[in-house]
Amino acid sequence: MKRIDDKIIEIEKKDKTNRLLFYGIIGLIIIFLVYVNFSEKAKKEKDEEISELTIKNSETYIKLEDTYEELRNTHEELKNSLRPIEYWNHIESENSNEGYISYLTNDWGIDKKDYIPLAIEKLKSANTEGFEGWLFVGSKNNEGTYENRDVIEIIYRQFYEGETATLKNLEPQVGDIVRLQTALNRKTYQNKNITRQNEQGWRNKTRGFITEVHNEPNSTNFNVKIKYY
Repeated sequence: MKRIDDKIIEIEKKDKTNRLLFYGIIGLIIIFLVYVNFSEKAKKEKDEEISELTIKNSETYIKLEDTYEELRNTHEELKNSLRPIEYWNHIESENSNEGYISYLTNDWGIDKKDYIPLAIEKLKSANTEGFEGWLFVGSKNNEGTYENRDVIEIIYRQFYEGETATLKNLEPQVGDIVRLQTALNRKTYQNKNITRQNEQGWRNKTRGFITEVHNEPNSTNFNVKIKYY
């Protein structure tokens, strides 16, 4: 069975092809109308005009109209060929950090609102495929002000209604999806005190889901635990 993203790409390609066919049909109609008008002027048959009704009743126009209707119906079928429940079932069957994170951040025009809370809860659980670890991301002073150290940027927060440019540097929270900003892979650690390094680091430019946050006592260091892939 094809992966869900391959199916979506296939649908988008078919949709694009159908749009091109539709534009081609419109172009043929325009050419047909121009030809009719030019022929009338050339023959100077002022006493005969092809009315809109005549054109619509012509065999060529009827065929073009039928073809357009068929393409429109095909487009609607393609849009509905991947239903929300099918998309979610595929993501859930994979049960991976990457799958759930992509589900929350990708926008393919599929209605996901009923399953977003489930995806977040799955990521908060302990049994998804992938990696997890702690890393230092910023500092927080005694006044409670958080300072991003350009390690991560927040790209998703449920129910956030502000601008993305404002979101990315806010204090990280559990449930946020973040992206690694550094050019190199990032080391992660097995504990919140950043002492025991994991074998598998966090890859450059990939995304992670925050499951815990920790402001070290007697320190300004602000560390987060993420699930990543």
